[in-house]
Amino acid sequence: MRKFFTVTIDVEPDCTPTWHYSSPLTFHGVTKGIVERLQPLFNKYNACPTYLINNVVLEDNGSTVTFLDLKGRFELGTHLHSEFIEPQKQFFDYAGKKGESNQCFLEPEIEFGKMKSITTLFENNFNRKPTSFRAGRFSAGENTIRCLERLGYKVDSSVTPHVKWDDKTRVRAVDYTNARQQPYFIRNDSYLEADPNGQILEVPVSIISTTKFFRKRALWLRPSFYSNYNAISTVVDKYSKKFANEPIQVFNMMFHQVEVLAGLSPYTKTEADCLVYMDLLEKFLSSCHANGIQGVGLSELYDIYR
Repeated sequence: MRKFFTVTIDVEPDCTPTWHYSSPLTFHGVTKGIVERLQPLFNKYNACPTYLINNVVLEDNGSTVTFLDLKGRFELGTHLHSEFIEPQKQFFDYAGKKGESNQCFLEPEIEFGKMKSITTLFENNFNRKPTSFRAGRFSAGENTIRCLERLGYKVDSSVTPHVKWDDKTRVRAVDYTNARQQPYFIRNDSYLEADPNGQILEVPVSIISTTKFFRKRALWLRPSFYSNYNAISTVVDKYSKKFANEPIQVFNMMFHQVEVLAGLSPYTKTEADCLVYMDLLEKFLSSCHANGIQGVGLSELYDIYR
């Protein structure tokens, strides 16, 4: 059996504890969070994070230069919050705003236009095509996958097993309750179904369903939410047992880069919180390294599975 882990990081402008963008708009989560805290830790364990960058960050020249100068193994991809990009762009002043829309409920050609816009922005910044993607609010659908195919992507990581995401209106929802937990090539007409001949590899976030006080809850593979390493190791152990007979196992940890700095997310309000957070992340990386679980970027998984 071959085991791999990937760390997928949504890259946003600095936020507040309510996930609204900072006002004025700042990018310390990139220039300090990634450069000073995250990438040096990944380099220490030869891990390969995938930074999924939204267009607000891609439009910031300082952030682009930061990624161009970044040292170590990493992959860059895109992350779409649809209200911040053309066509039918809602916000032109991003400060104080919050991404709340689900792109999969847009008209197909509008969604494609927004996907094309962020893809072109990435290409102009880095002189290469992005091959990995995550929808804002994890809101992918059949048309999202068709957009990715048309634009030359290889990998999506929007699926969150055991989780159902309500639309802001609560009339519609993105339902991943029964989604697959390990990577699969997506069937063209159903993004939750597998087809070995599919063009896009889905790499779901690693999430298990647990019961606490007679209520079901989703337990994510991420440093957020937790005050100790037990929850993270529980997800890893459950996956290891459940998929013990598979030729390949993948663990997909996700979080936002702003979570490693105090006050820029709901999860790390103080520097002490950040130290606990970084310690949990290091324990995960150290455990993977000690157990021969290889760190790879999302697009490397495409080649492994193909």
